[in-house]
Amino acid sequence: MKKIFIALLSIVLLSTGCDDIDFGDTDQNVNGPAEASTSALLSGAITNFSTRQGRPYRITPTLNVQYLVQLVYNQEMLYADGAGFWQSYYVQTASNCQTVIDICNDPEKATDPTVLANGAIENQKAVAMIFKSVIFKRVTDLFGDVPYTEALNSDILTPVYDDQKKVYEGMIADVKAARDMINTSAAGPTGDVIYMGDMVKWQKFANSFLVSLGMQVTKADAGMAQSTVTEALNHSAGVLEDVADDAIYTFDVANDFPNPWEWMRPADYGVSAEFISALRGDGFTSNTTYDERIQYVAADPSLDGLPYGYKTYEADNSPVAGVIYAADTRLPLLTSAYTYLQRAEAAAHGWTSEDAGAMLKMGIMNSYAKGAAVYGVEIGDGAAYADARVADMATAAGGALQVIAEEKWVDLFPLGYDAWSEWRRTDYPKLTPAADAINDGKIPRRYNYPSGEASLNPTGYDKGVAALNPGTDNNTSRFWWDK
Repeated sequence: MKKIFIALLSIVLLSTGCDDIDFGDTDQNVNGPAEASTSALLSGAITNFSTRQGRPYRITPTLNVQYLVQLVYNQEMLYADGAGFWQSYYVQTASNCQTVIDICNDPEKATDPTVLANGAIENQKAVAMIFKSVIFKRVTDLFGDVPYTEALNSDILTPVYDDQKKVYEGMIADVKAARDMINTSAAGPTGDVIYMGDMVKWQKFANSFLVSLGMQVTKADAGMAQSTVTEALNHSAGVLEDVADDAIYTFDVANDFPNPWEWMRPADYGVSAEFISALRGDGFTSNTTYDERIQYVAADPSLDGLPYGYKTYEADNSPVAGVIYAADTRLPLLTSAYTYLQRAEAAAHGWTSEDAGAMLKMGIMNSYAKGAAVYGVEIGDGAAYADARVADMATAAGGALQVIAEEKWVDLFPLGYDAWSEWRRTDYPKLTPAADAINDGKIPRRYNYPSGEASLNPTGYDKGVAALNPGTDNNTSRFWWDK
């Protein structure tokens, strides 16, 4: 009987195998949205970017700039030369932003009431363009040449690796265009989880971000750097100038989107002796004045911390302040403090008529204010400390540029990505490589390309590697802006 059934089933399958069969909606997700929501796409992009956690996405850069020491599982602190990761920056982050842009560019979709309900089209598009560039700056600053112009085209499986200079030119052009299309009299995007649709602040953000983009290429293309920075600083919309302007991400703990630093096991990390020394004014940097910001860095500022870069430690360490890894702690994205410090550097280069010392003081005082606003730690206004650092500009071996760069390093904690980019560009503070380094004894300059790229996109991968100096895919090779 079993054999007869199998034979009959075979006949049925053979007789229908070549027919066109209508399976209805069995291949469709009937529970999914009928149309993409620009609000959900934008909030998803910002949230995914801001909540990335784990060692490669959050902690490794803080080790490269010696904010922290790694007490166990210390491959990253010792510069393990493994593959990097970029999928999470492309998938549901940059791709979300591009979908919002595509919808806003479509004449039919852009007039759809459901899309218009999410904010004025030009403002939705502008924020998506700005944030897409925020994401791509992170990607190219980690790897060098990366997929950019073809990266978000789903029809292209092996996108070209664009020259890093071209990526920067594209980001600068996009952010300028986005800034100038903003309509501050119209509704902002409902998916904006940073400024809640405040388009005046997004214009200021765009200009401050342009300053950062320009400053990052100072050594690679000084003309491009100066023109980008001065254009943004002279723009009528202004830049971030007050803590109330700061772009701060507030985490949605109730819906399982906590501060990504919550992932860190406190017992596995400590504040480095180098960072503690800098904050105390004990000689690691040009600073000789006690810095009250140590109170939201170290759980116990009286502890010396552990020297960076050893395989094993036996002494006590300096635990990270609990507020840094609390689930509901907010994290800065771009701030007025950092913008003032960039303005100080621009003035020190002679690009503007602003006073470098005055800008440095404003940067430090806004950094102190940010500490109170973001971490809830009252540490005074920082005026006395700032005055001491302005005085250091005349005595530091590297002059004003050294002091400004060191203050960026302190201000940016715990944003390791930005601090690492600044250190690679300025070489301040002066860091000594890990004593027990397991690469060639050099502090990493980049992430290696993801492991599948050499086989999945060999043409792009080979081009990206060839652009490095030296032309090998390792973490000590340098790319275009890292001279």
